[in-house]
Amino acid sequence: MKFHIISLGCSKNTADSEHLANQFKATGWEWASKPEKSDLILINTCGFINDAKEESLRNIMECISIKEKHPKIKLAVFGCLIKRYHKEIEKEIPEIDYLFDFLTPKDVTKLCKLAGESYKTPDFSSSSRFFNPKHIGILKIGEGCNNRCAYCAIPYIRGPYYSLKEADIVKDCESLVASGAKEISVVAQDITRYGTDKDGICRLPSLLKKISSINGVEWIRLHYMHPRGLTPKLIDEIFTINKVLPYFDIPFQHISAKLVKAMNRHTTPEHIISLIKHIRANYPEGIIRTTFIVGFPGETKRDFDKLINFIEEYPLDRVGSFMYSPEENTPAYSMTPKVRETTKQARLDQLMTLQQLIIEERNKKLIGKEISVIIDSVSTKGVAVGRTPYDAYEVDNTTTIENAKGCKPGDIVKVTINDADAYDFKATL
Repeated sequence: MKFHIISLGCSKNTADSEHLANQFKATGWEWASKPEKSDLILINTCGFINDAKEESLRNIMECISIKEKHPKIKLAVFGCLIKRYHKEIEKEIPEIDYLFDFLTPKDVTKLCKLAGESYKTPDFSSSSRFFNPKHIGILKIGEGCNNRCAYCAIPYIRGPYYSLKEADIVKDCESLVASGAKEISVVAQDITRYGTDKDGICRLPSLLKKISSINGVEWIRLHYMHPRGLTPKLIDEIFTINKVLPYFDIPFQHISAKLVKAMNRHTTPEHIISLIKHIRANYPEGIIRTTFIVGFPGETKRDFDKLINFIEEYPLDRVGSFMYSPEENTPAYSMTPKVRETTKQARLDQLMTLQQLIIEERNKKLIGKEISVIIDSVSTKGVAVGRTPYDAYEVDNTTTIENAKGCKPGDIVKVTINDADAYDFKATL
């Protein structure tokens, strides 16, 4: 029996899908490279914002079209979209064979047994990679969220935050490394909350020290540090640990005091600026990655101008921005006044145009410098594509190396940056 998983949304979903794929493999199922070649298609959906919901629904309908051509194929759908709209989807899309909110061990066993009653879900490890190259391991350390930002439905979907057991995380990391992972991406909805649900103390530094001590781990990249729990002291505790990259992924979302409060971000513009100043003063080689929301209810031109001025005064290295999406059952859904869609789009375009110029200017400062790069792929002609320590896989900039014959994915090599623009570097070994 063959299976295929379509994993949508964030890296935390990717981590869940990797675990699920390894469970199926451990029972004897084979991976199908294309959904139409499988006996069972599984879709791990996203329901975070409207674009993500539309993408999930589009994938579901495409797989139903595949089922119509191949009636023996079964379709199982689960994840955040189903958690939010289970009854509606069950009623409107009866072609789905198996519908789950989130897969429990019992659910996985049920699906695995489609190949026969002899199939039982055994112990398994994250020994195979299905969604990322082998040299990249996604390590999830927590589930859920307690921050309850006014625009976000994740706490209602995933529930309150809880830390995964340290021993299980370390074991998972060891399994990833044993199967080739050199770069470990530590993910959760908010990694700075790790351990606080147990005794109120952030245990992230001690966890990272244990991960860093694992033989074979070369780079540790941290994702999603909510500014609420981030202090200069915690920054120093975390980013002085061996192998932790100077990659500061801190979602600011806005800088207007009025909007930061309306968004229920549990921080202030002054605190955000203090974090930036501390990083710039103490980690001159570090980069700051963040996200911004434009068009949140009540955002005026003055609020948006504050954001633009902030970006000009405190240039950031990597920025993602998106238009506010009204989500049911969130406090922001009923907030007024609403911002027109055309205004949202115009503000998004203005922000990202400015940021593109800033990033290009900052990237060009690396021209002529020697830097480490991890290789992600190598063509038959010996052209490699990799990333600097300042760039996450499939999120940030790429580095193209022309003379890379003899290199292979996962190699960490020294290169000289020859050229740069807003999105890419060119380099030679």
